Order: sequence, then C-alpha cells, then structure tokens
Amino acid sequence: MSAAGPLTAHRPERVAVVIPAKNEAERIEATIASARGIPGVDLVVVVDDGSSDATSAVAMGADALVVRHKTNRGKAAAMATGAQMVAIQEGAERADGGESFSEELHAEPRSPGHTGPLPVIDDRASEPRALLFLDADMGGSAAAAQPLVEAVLGEGVDMAIALLPPQSGAGGMGVVVRTARRGILRATGWEATQPLSGTRCITRETWDACQPLAPGWGVETSLTIDALTAGFWVKEVPADLHHRATGNDLRGRLHRAAQLRDVLRALARTRHLSPELEEDAAAAETPEALPATASESQDAAAPETPSAVIPETAPTTGTGPGTEADAAAEPQPERPAALSAGDPAPLPVGGADHDEAKVWAGLADLDEPDAELAEQRRLTLADLPVDGEFSDDETRALGDVDPAELDALLRALKVEGDFAPDDIVYLAGTDLEQLAERLDAAPVEGRFEPAHAVIIASHLQVGEPQIPASLTAPLTPEEYTSLVVHAAVDAENS
Repeated sequence: MSAAGPLTAHRPERVAVVIPAKNEAERIEATIASARGIPGVDLVVVVDDGSSDATSAVAMGADALVVRHKTNRGKAAAMATGAQMVAIQEGAERADGGESFSEELHAEPRSPGHTGPLPVIDDRASEPRALLFLDADMGGSAAAAQPLVEAVLGEGVDMAIALLPPQSGAGGMGVVVRTARRGILRATGWEATQPLSGTRCITRETWDACQPLAPGWGVETSLTIDALTAGFWVKEVPADLHHRATGNDLRGRLHRAAQLRDVLRALARTRHLSPELEEDAAAAETPEALPATASESQDAAAPETPSAVIPETAPTTGTGPGTEADAAAEPQPERPAALSAGDPAPLPVGGADHDEAKVWAGLADLDEPDAELAEQRRLTLADLPVDGEFSDDETRALGDVDPAELDALLRALKVEGDFAPDDIVYLAGTDLEQLAERLDAAPVEGRFEPAHAVIIASHLQVGEPQIPASLTAPLTPEEYTSLVVHAAVDAENS
C-alpha cells in the first residue's frame, strides 16, 4: 500500500458539505456561507433533523440543498441522509450530462418511440465527491475546515479528522472522551487525540465501507474504527474551528450521558477486533479502566504535528504520534465478576449491524449442528426483557451466561421498559446486584429508563452523588443520572 492510502488511482476532485442541524436558525446561514468559501466545495446539503424553528427556511434561503426529518432521528441518521442526498444529486447530474454532455444522432432508434439525439455520458470521468461533515453552529469559522479538504483531495488521506482548539465555555466530561479513545486504541492500535471530533472529510469509498453507522453519538467512534480496520488512511488535522460548546450545567451533563451511552454501544459492536486483549476487554468498556486526562475532545489543544495512521500490512492496526505517557502507566482494574462461571469465556463480539466481513478471522462459521444450538440459545435469550432480537454475535457473547439468572437480575432492576440487545450484552459483564442496590437507594420518584440504568452501571465505582441545593428530592431519573455522571467527572479530576 502506498503512502496515499488504498485509493490512489482515482481521487475525488470536488467536495460536498453535509451539515446536520437542529434548531440552528440563528447560525446556519453564516455556516453555509463560510463553507461555500472552501476551495473544492460546490455543493452544500443541510439536513434539518426535526427542528422546531426556521432552520430549513433559512438554509433554503442561503441556497443550500435542504432535506428535513419530520422528527429528530439523531446525528448518525442525519449524516446518512445527507450522504444519500449527495449521491442522488450526483445521479441527477450524470443524467443531465453535466459539463461533458454531448449529443449524437442515431439512424435507428435506441429505444421505442425515440428517434432524436441521445446524451452520451462517460461515468468514468466523474469521481464521487468527498463528504465534509460540519456542525451547524460553526458560523464564520467553517471555512477553517479547508485543511481537511486539502488532506483528502491533495494528500490522499481517506478520512481527515479535525483537531479543534480549546472551545470557550466548554464543560468537561473527559470520561466520554477517554472511553472512546481507549476503545479505538484497543480495536485498532491507534490512539486518537480527539476521538469525538465530528468535523471530518471522508472519501465516498471510505464512507461506504463504514456502513452501517453506529447510532446516535457513537457514530464518530464507529467511523474511526471501521475505517482503520478496513485499511484506510485516517489522519487528525489541526483546524481553527469554533462552535457552541456544551456546558457543564444539567442539560450539558445529560447530553454527555447520552454521548457515553452511544459510545459504549458503538464499542460493543467492535469488541471482537482486539482478540489479544480478551482477558480485560470487558473492563476496558467501563470508564474506570481508562487513562486519566485533563481534557475532552473539543477542549484538547491541537498538536503541532497531526497524528495519522497509514495501515500497511495488517489493516486492523495503526500507529501514530500523540500517545500519552499516562495512558501506558494507568493500572487496569479487575474485571467485573461474570454472572455464571465459564471456562473459557466467549469472545465479546459486535452487534447485528456490524459488517460481517470484518469479523475476526478466528471466529469460524458455525456448522449445521452448532447453528441449531445457536438458534435454540437465541430463543432462550428471547425471554429476557429485551427490545428486539439478539444477533448471532450477541448470542455468542452471552454464551457462558445463565439466562434464568440474568433474567432475574435484570427484572429486579428498578427499570421501566426493555433493554436493547447490545445493552444486555454490556450489562451481563457488570455487577447487576450492585446496580440494583444503587437504583433502589436512589432518591428518585418513579422508575429509571433502560438507558439510565446502562449509564449508571458504567459508573458503579463512583459513590452516591451529592444533591445540590438547587434540587429537591425526590429527583427525576434524568436528574439523578446526570448527578452520577457529574460525580464521575469530579472523581476523575480530583
């Protein structure tokens, strides 16, 4: 593989900007205008993800191609919709002939009822645009994403990730960043400086290879891991971009709690990518196992030399500068006790939406008798409080778990509703009895949602949070969950 990555023969020459937006009517026009000034950009797509303000109208007035979700579907869905709209637009351009349009007269009709000139279109002359994902609130600073475009169009980088300078007003919850960073490191061997940076320029082939996307806020973590393991060149590039940072108030902490949940789900899909770390893979998915750092993704200062990875012989590994000394020195905690002893434990694997072509080579296909056993196992696990069906990977991940015991522990939790299959896989590796005690003792009115329980389970090592004077018990489940996350932040920074 050359230094320009796996896509050296045909590089994109144009860029389409995709801007997911929700209630950004005040800033979207400035963001669009600034993005249009980036050399190579000739198309701007805005995906209004269920806004209740005039985001769509303002974006259309700024001459952007606008598509709107009737309801909020999350960042990953908005990114996917934007990429799909770019592909549709390019298809329409090819049908029109574009700049290379020509006509030829044919003596005989090439289709019934058609005797006139027909367009002659050369698909080989048209490379799909690269995709540049920008936040809607970047305003005039959006033009500073130009280095990412130059890296993809000029250097042969397959996915350029923006390294943002410290953002004014940002509130820290480095536990989310550390979770994503350590998960990427374990899956690929590459340590990202800002693993949650959403400003990225990516070639279309790389984007297609990373489908399907992890849902919600786990999309950045999933994109990085899938691109690296597929053999593409991923590089972090400093960019002087600025946006409205998430604060450290109650709303900001809830936002980061949702980020943590989605990052954990994204990492659960890729646990099979680091078989040499099987002994402590489960512990790595919890925030307490992560190296300490004083910054989070947008707060980390961009290094002078961007970190990069150019996979050469083994596509599942990567190297690059930026490795922190304290990451290697951080001791690993003990792995949580399993629900049922099994020897050996099954290798944790990803969810149903992970590309089966990337599954670790050591997982051989099941023969027919084993397939029947797997189906029986899946039917047994269906009795758990689960919303959906377990995939083959998730069924194998729960191979040494006693379904009856797991069912009893899950139903004993102070939770209203069923869990997602990948959440059950994650919870099976935690101390569910301790989680039940924590939920029962919480000064909360009503029952928790499954997502709250997953977030609290990832912070069981943190003591009972202090209730600020501004809140009066009983709390709502959302308030208590945010206080648990806040306590984890304080514990990490102390």
